[in-house]
Amino acid sequence: MAGTERTARAAAAHARGTVVALAVADISFAYQQTAVVPVIPDIEKAVHLSQTWGAWLLSGYLLVATVSTPLLGRLADRHGRRRMLLLGLVVFLAGSVGAACAPNAAVLIVFRALQGVGGAVFPLSLSIAREELPEERVGGATGTLTAAFGIGTALGFATSGALSSAVSWRLVFAAGAAAVALALPLVVRWVRGRAGPSSGAVDLRGAGLLGACLAPLLVALTLAPQQSGVGWAVPGGLLAVSFVAGVVWLRHEQRVPAPLVDLWTLRSPTEMWTNAVTLAVGYALFGVYYLVPQFVQDPGHGFAAGTAVVGLFLLPAAVGQLLAGAFATRVRGRGTTRRPLAAGMAALALGSAGFATLGRDSVPVFLAAGFVLGCGAGLAISATSTLASLGADEEHTAVATAVNSTVRRVGGGLGSQVSAGVLVLTGRGTGSWVLAFAIAAAVCALCVAPAGRMPLKAGGPARSES
Repeated sequence: MAGTERTARAAAAHARGTVVALAVADISFAYQQTAVVPVIPDIEKAVHLSQTWGAWLLSGYLLVATVSTPLLGRLADRHGRRRMLLLGLVVFLAGSVGAACAPNAAVLIVFRALQGVGGAVFPLSLSIAREELPEERVGGATGTLTAAFGIGTALGFATSGALSSAVSWRLVFAAGAAAVALALPLVVRWVRGRAGPSSGAVDLRGAGLLGACLAPLLVALTLAPQQSGVGWAVPGGLLAVSFVAGVVWLRHEQRVPAPLVDLWTLRSPTEMWTNAVTLAVGYALFGVYYLVPQFVQDPGHGFAAGTAVVGLFLLPAAVGQLLAGAFATRVRGRGTTRRPLAAGMAALALGSAGFATLGRDSVPVFLAAGFVLGCGAGLAISATSTLASLGADEEHTAVATAVNSTVRRVGGGLGSQVSAGVLVLTGRGTGSWVLAFAIAAAVCALCVAPAGRMPLKAGGPARSES
């Protein structure tokens, strides 16, 4: 009996250590992912970037994350999730150090894009939690890891502006590198190394085709606002290339024996609806994240805020995401996965609309809109992550969660580039800000009803819903 109790206590302690290690990894990843947002205007001025190319500090990261996340997810299912988590953290660390030392804009964008390999950290942490923990603790661990993501986001928003104002924007990347370096030994110590649950070749061609689809799309969105007349042929041609590559990628994924993305697994109604709503979540979140620092520093139509306090305007969003992620766990425990998702999409729409209307003239209302937006993000990300994970079979959990994060980043890349394009095309007047925020609100509002009617996998996490 005593031996059994000791074994149980040791297992419980190891489970707690695993969650802590994964949480620290998620905090470090979220910090570096979002800490750059408040200082984008500073970086644009320092390295002489135009506004549309400055958006690539988000879009370049998101592009690489979009391609690498399902690739690392597939490698994790084959070679082990701990190993791929460590690889993602190491490459993320290298990108952070490189960005901190970048001598010019081109090198900075390249290293910022390299950080996108770390985009697999969050979905891999979710799949490791499912692999390592008893089933009854997976929901709580998912909430904890989502909350950790919110903590990292809050720290990034709260500190990066002050670091940039006091020293340099380079210190933001250096601080992120230090955070990632802290996470690595914890993962080595507490996360068990296991063989991957599946086998088969890695679909490198599929990864290349996916990149060939998304890169021209984002470049086209970057160039389009600056074109006129025959100049539109360039972004138009890039859009055509993106479309053709996308068609070829889909056909390839359907035929290859071991695809990058198992489209058959993701054809279930739960997965398809979840990823469709996730696209809107990414658009609103990253679109607004790009717009807020630009707006609050605008002396003509915004609040003419200094760099040191810009991140504080984004902090309520991070706090809302943190609190709502924990709340979503309790609600989901009662078998109501669709309800927090629908509520999250409504809150995202309301927060974006608040930025577009009353928030433009009042700092308290602007901050309140950010909090509402963050609550929506916390509810929606927690719900979609759970649906993606539990809606797939055990063998393809890492791929399913990786694809869900990938879809969110595709939406984020579109959101940041479209938002930057709106500002360039409309001249950054009052109407520009209203339109850019209103588009994000409309995208989310259209998803409220579908989220509330989400079809659920039989025997899944919310089978009690009707």
